Amino acid sequence: MQTRSTVSETGSTEPNSKTSAGRKFKPLTVPKILRWNSKSNTNITAPDVPNTSSVITAPLKELLTFEQNLERNRLSAAGQQLIEREERLYGLISEEGVQLTTEREKEEKEQLTRDHKALLSQIDLAVKSSLSSDEDSLEALKSAVKAILQEEEQDRRWLKQEGKQPAWRPSECRRHHNTVLQSLVEERMDNAELPPEESNKLRSSLQRDVCGKGRRLQEDLLRVVKDVKGCYPEDMDICNFYGKMYHQAFSAGMRKIEEYGLGMDDCSYLLYWVNVAYPESIVLLMPCFQTEVQTLINKVLMVEEQAWMKGSVPELRDDCYFSPLAIDVIQFINAAVKSIETVWGNTSKVQIIVCLLKDFLNSYKEFQDKVLKGSNNSNSRIVIMANLACVEQFRDYIVNKADIFPVDVKECCLSIVAEMKNIGYTSLTSPIHKDLKSQYSGLGTPVWLEEKKQVFEKLFEGINKHTKELKGLTDSCHQELLSQLHLEVTVEYVRRLLKRKIKLRDKEMQEQAARLVCEDGQRLHKLFTEAGSREEWLSDILPKIAEVLKLQDISSIQLEIVTLSQAYPDLSEFQVSALLSLKSNLSASAVKRVKKTLLDNQDTSSSQDAPYFFSKTDKINVRRMASS
Repeated sequence: MQTRSTVSETGSTEPNSKTSAGRKFKPLTVPKILRWNSKSNTNITAPDVPNTSSVITAPLKELLTFEQNLERNRLSAAGQQLIEREERLYGLISEEGVQLTTEREKEEKEQLTRDHKALLSQIDLAVKSSLSSDEDSLEALKSAVKAILQEEEQDRRWLKQEGKQPAWRPSECRRHHNTVLQSLVEERMDNAELPPEESNKLRSSLQRDVCGKGRRLQEDLLRVVKDVKGCYPEDMDICNFYGKMYHQAFSAGMRKIEEYGLGMDDCSYLLYWVNVAYPESIVLLMPCFQTEVQTLINKVLMVEEQAWMKGSVPELRDDCYFSPLAIDVIQFINAAVKSIETVWGNTSKVQIIVCLLKDFLNSYKEFQDKVLKGSNNSNSRIVIMANLACVEQFRDYIVNKADIFPVDVKECCLSIVAEMKNIGYTSLTSPIHKDLKSQYSGLGTPVWLEEKKQVFEKLFEGINKHTKELKGLTDSCHQELLSQLHLEVTVEYVRRLLKRKIKLRDKEMQEQAARLVCEDGQRLHKLFTEAGSREEWLSDILPKIAEVLKLQDISSIQLEIVTLSQAYPDLSEFQVSALLSLKSNLSASAVKRVKKTLLDNQDTSSSQDAPYFFSKTDKINVRRMASS
């Protein structure tokens, strides 16, 4: 086992006593030039230096033996001393690879075993005194916890080594610590009593027993939250541990009481404690509990942000970029919800926890905004792709767990994730539209009509190329992205038609344009749906527009416009004017009649579930998409 020379908390040093070849060295001693000053125990002088003006003085901590550290409850320092001795003794290997078995070594090992046992006993005492009210007990507990963590680390180091190890390894100090705490809690609950002045006010021994246990639980948990928590690292989750132990002890006590026949007064008192007083006692832990959950989920986001800032690329799983962020956050939230449900037996109190998700999602969106603003970072696009799956997981969680969310919180959370989803997918489709801008520009122009399929063919090839390059998303996110791209391309196609860059002067030109629009629509829809788009409703838009272009009879055009507005209630008078202006042989009065028909029939016959499409063709909405 690798040995090391470390300086303990006391300032003492226990050096290694062997080399890699197995030769022993004498322990380090203070050189003659350094001596304790006989007049002071805090200065070191150098009397052997000829020049008296160069006397060296330096304050040093008192060098304590293992026994002295143990006596003063400096358990971390005492434990470190034992670990250094352990490594020195059990790391002594001869050059031939044979374990040395000198009598001296045997004695030292036996002494080390006794000292280790004494350390564990002192750690036990410190843990058992956790809930005492004096400051010395808290300091001893802090040191004991550090010693436990040192022992756990030493256990792990021995697992990686071969050869003989001390009989007490692994010491499993942490598990023993939990057992000691459980016994402590059970003992305190069993022996809980009320002060005489309060006890005398209650009618029966049962009421005194129940109230005493409840009072003990309340006082002890408050002390855990206020004082004991600070003696432990966060990952030991000591508040939750104590809460579970006290909950189990209190529940066990109540079950024992229920086994006896109860009078009406005692039964009523028991029910009051179980349903009212006890939950109100546990709620005192909620601020601590809430803070811990918030700290944990914020730390998950911090890790994600730090990884992005360092340029790290998300892990690739099954050809999809993966982030554990949503899984980790949801697990923390679920664990907290389950704990609260266990205590209260209902979901009404868990709203305190799920409300934390709203604040988290706001912070998460701020992180997404940072990534998008830092789009020059080589990993930004991939980070967005990985986190789109997380956004979807949050949405599903909120929808599936809607019953535990306050209505306003649920709606707010869903609004945030919907915005994050739209922004995320738009950040992936915008570069595609930018690349296709020159191909879009030919749509709805004389060149598009004269060259027939050539203009659209270039656009089609460009779209096909981009759809095949969209990789790295989960199946569901890939479908979402293709669905959004399908919608945006269709919107852009219609927007280009409505820019009035072509005049269809006669029936022949109008029928030719209608045929092209219809064929283009069919090819686009086939391309996107085969790639994964789920927007089946888009298949009807271009054929309906083509029908308006083809019709010559005013009454038929009026009917088709009404049909179009019923299918898409956001169709505006301005867009109808733009569409009809392509048919340059229509008179102004004819156009006016068609628009009047639209206005007369709007908001009267359209379905509430009808999709919105034409409002997306407004310049304000699509400028970002087409020219960004």
